[in-house]
Amino acid sequence: MKLLFALFLGCTPFLSFSQTKVPIDKSQSSITYAMNHIMHAWEGTSNQLNGIVQLNNSGQVEKVAIITKVSAFDSKSSNRDAHMMEVTEALKFPTISFQSTSIEYANKEKLLVKGLLDFHGVKKEISFEGAMSKKGTKTIVSGNFIFLLEDFKIERPSFMLSKVDNEVKVNFEAAW
Repeated sequence: MKLLFALFLGCTPFLSFSQTKVPIDKSQSSITYAMNHIMHAWEGTSNQLNGIVQLNNSGQVEKVAIITKVSAFDSKSSNRDAHMMEVTEALKFPTISFQSTSIEYANKEKLLVKGLLDFHGVKKEISFEGAMSKKGTKTIVSGNFIFLLEDFKIERPSFMLSKVDNEVKVNFEAAW
């Protein structure tokens, strides 16, 4: 985890002093995955995010890096969480991280974000829209994206002879 942030901080040696790096507010940030099986659907949430947002001198987001532990996701079923950690090889690949490669503003409240999602030892470029809003003194960016288990070389678990859907829906909210 420290390596990710060292790389994030170290990859910008020519930045002007007007740029600011702000940690995300862990108490107001979360990420939730949603999955489906023919028999039921469920969600798992992590409220244990660590991250840094880099702002330019106008206060606009330029870069972001976020990381959480696989073991931090809670689906309200300890058996399911234990099986998820087994399937994703959480002992070998303990974290999930995202680091932006580009952020564009569609307007004041909408960001177009591209970056690398690192999960299960696989890095894959993803893109998504983020909605920016204010809540008191905090800035909040929320959004969602979808990824496929097979893209991250994760074998789909089975229950009652039927595999879970390949698609994983992710919702997030990051505050600073």
